[in-house]
Amino acid sequence: MNVHEWGRRGDPALLYWDGLGGTGLHANEIGPLLAGQYGLHVVAPDPPGHGGSPSGDADSFRPTRLAESAAVLLSELGIDRAAFLGFSWGGRVGVWFAARYPERATALALVEGGHHGSRQPTGLEAAIAEARAEREDETFDSWDAYLAFERETLRRWTPALEEAHRAIMVEEDGRVAPVLSAEALGAINQGSRLEPVAEAYSAIAAAGVPVLLVVASGVGPESVERFREALPAARIESIPDGIHDLISFAPERIAGLVGEFVSA
Repeated sequence: MNVHEWGRRGDPALLYWDGLGGTGLHANEIGPLLAGQYGLHVVAPDPPGHGGSPSGDADSFRPTRLAESAAVLLSELGIDRAAFLGFSWGGRVGVWFAARYPERATALALVEGGHHGSRQPTGLEAAIAEARAEREDETFDSWDAYLAFERETLRRWTPALEEAHRAIMVEEDGRVAPVLSAEALGAINQGSRLEPVAEAYSAIAAAGVPVLLVVASGVGPESVERFREALPAARIESIPDGIHDLISFAPERIAGLVGEFVSA
């Protein structure tokens, strides 16, 4: 996998896994904060099929297989243990990482992810068909139209945000489309349905992995309560008036919560 890093190798490690369609470059604001203020070595890969990382077959996108890929990446970097920070879909991968490799997880931090339920499996072909429609909805006529949409959605804008959000798109047939293919997106969605995160909670609780969940206030309260019941020792924080992409919306607040939690 293509990897972005901040901080010094040998310092306590934190593995960041981005949301669906995103890359490790999405951590280009919180990564330097976590490294500079909390002395962490931040490792942020482009997930398979995203950014500069090649895709794999459909089964390779199951959350358990992606958690295995994360463990292999850490081993290749000479890192025995790390905190896992997962955003959105990355939270699903983080939950399964902590469940399958608790001895390697110093802490699990989830930002707007890892607590949502899953739909019933539809089959891979149906999931890919859904993904084609979803990808078309996220395709824009020009870079200007796409960037204007992102600026309005995120409610803030910086050169770092523009760099990160440009990295997830590509020019395709005269338009601007997601880098993530419909085939990979469909396989990811199907894998998440086949391996619901709720099935991993008991192993995390039994292992005693410290867990932090950060959510935008008022978004999905039912799923937060189910998460609280399954992992009563977890710390849950909410960001007032936040949006789903809290990594872009409130990087300093997220870095502070995560940095203090994993460094405790």
